[in-house]
Amino acid sequence: MSVDQKTPKPRKKTANPAQATSPPRLRATDNGAEVLPHMEHFVRLTRKVQRPVLLGRLLDTANGGQAIPTVRALTDASTASLLLASRNAVFVAVAALDHKVQAVVERAAERVNLLCDEFGALAITDLLSPIDDEDAEIAAEPSDKFSRALYLFMRQEYPLDGCAREGRFEHAETRQVMLQQSSHERYSSHYLGPKGALPQLCEQAQSTLKKRLTLIFPSIKEEDILVDVFERREQSHVESVVTIFTISATFNGKQVHYQQVANGMVEEHEVPAASSVRFEWQPPRGTLAVHCEDQEVRPDLAALFRDVVLGGSGDITSMPIREFHLMGFCTPAMLARFRKDRLDGIEFMEIKTLVVTKPEVRQVVVRGQTIQRRVENALVIRRHRYEERDIYATASQVHGMDDLTDYVVQQVRLSMRIAKTAYRKAHNVSVQITAPNGFNDQSKTDADAALIFEQLVRLDCARQY
Repeated sequence: MSVDQKTPKPRKKTANPAQATSPPRLRATDNGAEVLPHMEHFVRLTRKVQRPVLLGRLLDTANGGQAIPTVRALTDASTASLLLASRNAVFVAVAALDHKVQAVVERAAERVNLLCDEFGALAITDLLSPIDDEDAEIAAEPSDKFSRALYLFMRQEYPLDGCAREGRFEHAETRQVMLQQSSHERYSSHYLGPKGALPQLCEQAQSTLKKRLTLIFPSIKEEDILVDVFERREQSHVESVVTIFTISATFNGKQVHYQQVANGMVEEHEVPAASSVRFEWQPPRGTLAVHCEDQEVRPDLAALFRDVVLGGSGDITSMPIREFHLMGFCTPAMLARFRKDRLDGIEFMEIKTLVVTKPEVRQVVVRGQTIQRRVENALVIRRHRYEERDIYATASQVHGMDDLTDYVVQQVRLSMRIAKTAYRKAHNVSVQITAPNGFNDQSKTDADAALIFEQLVRLDCARQY
């Protein structure tokens, strides 16, 4: 050994390895869910928006044009997303507003948030003009899809003095529906439980909820799970009965892969992205909606909610699934029912897509044994938006299928025209139903989702027992 080299000293071993590990850092969260439990959409928008000055304008106009000095001082001074203390101050100021003003703000935030999925963000980007100074400014950094959507909403609903009212926000909503119709939408699973049961989510229950989530999603860390609890009441009145409890658990649960051009080459990137699980519980009806991208784990998530939040026990079959029956779409008689059984509030309905299968049992050889397997090859019957024929004429003339009664209808995609209300113009919505329990109501307002499900019940396509 050389003279200059020194023998490394052995490291001292701790007596208890658990003491050497530093405890996980708890991330600070705002008080939005506690201060404004009935304004889930506004709380989410406040957390996301990178241009807080737009929030200040929204609150002022909803408040009858009267400025809220506390809010404007915070939003106007911020050049990026609001800090934790500033968000809490805004929530406290909004909590002091009249309930009618809060309802207006929440409805506006709901529409803005719904337009911020991947399809809505694309539609917004296409509608921003680089030659318009205000558009170019809102698209520049710091910017995000929530700020851009809120910007278009304000220019449409609350234009500044001397500015003409625009229709680009509604145009983006229409474009969003068209893009949704051309791509498979995520849908939620629905379950039934005891009516009138109120969720209990104390600190111990939240800890148990996080532990159960790590069992369902082994790749996530318990300390990275953020749990929010919201409640919705009739007309946002504090003294009214809670109609919907929403519990949202957000965590870093997936990897997003994307490509980027840099230095004349295409580089591959993979970054951790936030995923979420959302529960919507309606005590008066005893209905639970579980929103999650992974369809396979939804029964486990429903069992988690029942056991931890509702304090239940037993097999998940004690919470039956809300069922959808699609065999009525096998015959053109359904088109007549569209006219006969159409509810007030829905102006028009049409079938865009039918997915049918013809199950058969085939014998296959597996490891030397002959086994009978059920085989289903799905056929998609799609009606183009410029097509004048109905879906059944398309099936007959394009696919040679004059009779669909021999097939099993697995999925139906409808287009509905919702009539004008006091808060919104008439608009189109895309409705996708997958037998037996798939219903894509996550991308719709609560009022639209309730009306659509009621229409499906009237058509004998759905039942809730």
